[in-house]
Amino acid sequence: MIWMRLAVSACFGAALVLLAAILPVQAQPTAAPPESGPVQNEIGASGLPIPRFVSITASRVNLRMGPGRQYPIAWVLQRRHLPVEIIDEFEHWRKIRERSGGAGWVHKTMLSGKRMGMVIAPGKTGELIPVLAKAEPGKPVMMAESGAIGEISHCKAEWCAIRFEKGEGWMRRDNLWGLYPTEEIE
Repeated sequence: MIWMRLAVSACFGAALVLLAAILPVQAQPTAAPPESGPVQNEIGASGLPIPRFVSITASRVNLRMGPGRQYPIAWVLQRRHLPVEIIDEFEHWRKIRERSGGAGWVHKTMLSGKRMGMVIAPGKTGELIPVLAKAEPGKPVMMAESGAIGEISHCKAEWCAIRFEKGEGWMRRDNLWGLYPTEEIE
């Protein structure tokens, strides 16, 4: 009987050691920055401030549960140029947050420093937002649908210059997601 107990204890101990060796260590979650703007008092592994906005380079990007290929895929982003916010860094991995608040880890090669903005409307989905010729109220040169993505070239005060596939102009900052409320882009 004693030898059976010792054998069971040894097997149980070996299983625990093996399990600890193969299970990945979970990355510690990062607190979300306040909605009012960036708190750039932290420098990431890249030497750049955290948080900051970037964009997705590929049309399909896996968001993982942790910083490495050994972590399971939490979900997949399927929109090239989508603006995302880097909220943490670990070696070559970046923890990003998309507009709905979902977060996950991606390899840095899936991201670009190109500043993109997604049109957001305060009303219902499908609402059109005016794109103006100048950074002041006036006649629209085109209309952008909520969810459209364009490249932001610069922002000052409440206006941002943005270029879409079919035209360019100025939009109010509060109609774009991909930049902080007081951030100026040159």
